This record gives sequence, structure tokens and C-alpha cells, in this order.
Amino acid sequence: MSQPITTSVTMDAESFQKFRSFDLFHHQKRWQRPLLFAAILLGSSGICLSQVGVREGASLLAVVLAIVALGLPAVYFYTFFRDLRTTIQKLGLPRPFYRLRLDDAGLSVWMAGEQDKPQPSHQYPWQDLHVAYRTPDAVYLYVQQTQAYLVNGEERDTVWDCLKTHLPASRLRDLR
Repeated sequence: MSQPITTSVTMDAESFQKFRSFDLFHHQKRWQRPLLFAAILLGSSGICLSQVGVREGASLLAVVLAIVALGLPAVYFYTFFRDLRTTIQKLGLPRPFYRLRLDDAGLSVWMAGEQDKPQPSHQYPWQDLHVAYRTPDAVYLYVQQTQAYLVNGEERDTVWDCLKTHLPASRLRDLR
């Protein structure tokens, strides 16, 4: 790489919400458990319906199982989005979050309030980066399974090109 890429990331409410939703539902695939729960209980409700007229209380149990099957996942998703709105309000967005530099050594991060210091808050060699995602709106750099940095400015195409030269294809996910 001839020139390091440096970008300051300011997070607004929309980009924060998109990132948190992406992280939970796409990266962590946390939608799978509520869906499996609903499928199991709806299947059980179906079995109970097949016993209506054969077993006493089968219709009542079928209705209760169906309500729980649909209600608990609905509460899970409602709680996520409610808590997300609360978090956005508490963070006082938009505001600067960090500055990133990508160079031949890897990724360097200066957190908000430390962006003028000469030494980065965190450094990650290329081999330590977990995975990178490219969406239409941003690039998500996961340095660990549960920790990521977001590039949402005009530099995202340049950052993605840099990632393609330093990371193996198995750790790049282009979702555009």
C-alpha cells in the first residue's frame, strides 16, 4: 500500500441503527433462536389441533401454545428495537466515535477524545482481523467476533479495496 487510508467516523442515529441491526441479525444470526422457538411451539400447537375432539382441552392448549409461539419472539424483537432507540438517545448522536488508519501493518484505531494523540488506542495486524462485511451503506470491520468498527463515509470504497489486498477472500463478505 503506497498511502495509508485515514478516516474519522461520525456515527448518526441511522448508521448506528443499521449497524446494530446488522450485527444482531446478520452477523450473530440472533433471529434463528426466536424462529426455532416459534416453529417448535407452532408445531406442538398443530399436534394439539389434531387432537381436538379426541382429547379434552386440546383446543385450549393449541391456542395457548400459538399465542406463546408468536408472542415471545414479538416481545424479543420489540425489546431490541426499543432498547436501540433508548441507546441512540443516550449516545447523543450524531457525534464522532473514532479515527481509523489502514496501512501495511494493519488497522489502527483512535477512540473519540484520543484522536489527536500520536499513538492509537488499539492496533490490529491484518492477520488478527476476524471478518469484513461490505454493505451498500458501510464497511464493517470485525476485529473479534463481538467487536467491530464501522466505516460509513465516502472512504468506504477505498477501505474495501484496501481490505481486498490485505485479507484473504474467506474473510471478506460483499453484501451489496
